[in-house]
Amino acid sequence: MGRLDFQKRPSKLHVRTNYRKYVRGYNTIPHETWGGSYDGGGANPFPATVGYAGIPGSFGPPGCTVPANQAAILGSSLVASPPTAWTTGQYVQSQVAGAAGRACWTGSAWVGGAAP
Repeated sequence: MGRLDFQKRPSKLHVRTNYRKYVRGYNTIPHETWGGSYDGGGANPFPATVGYAGIPGSFGPPGCTVPANQAAILGSSLVASPPTAWTTGQYVQSQVAGAAGRACWTGSAWVGGAAP
């Protein structure tokens, strides 16, 4: 038997609750600047700025809003990565499913569809 087995349990008079947890900010509403992206809820607060080549490609920075349709990609100021013409079959996909939502980079401009 260990030495702690012989000790008495403290009475309720000796036990103090932790009142400091409310002072430190636990169990409070998150700060406004955390927004929905911090806890996984809500809409993404910023648009995509980069289109990465792939089959399918992706948008950046992480957590950004994907363009709504092909026209939004074609008329945007998205930076293509890599900046050279994309290879055969590479594209980025907008929120519209299928070929109608695809766009690729030719080396100088965004065009609809996958790279030829």
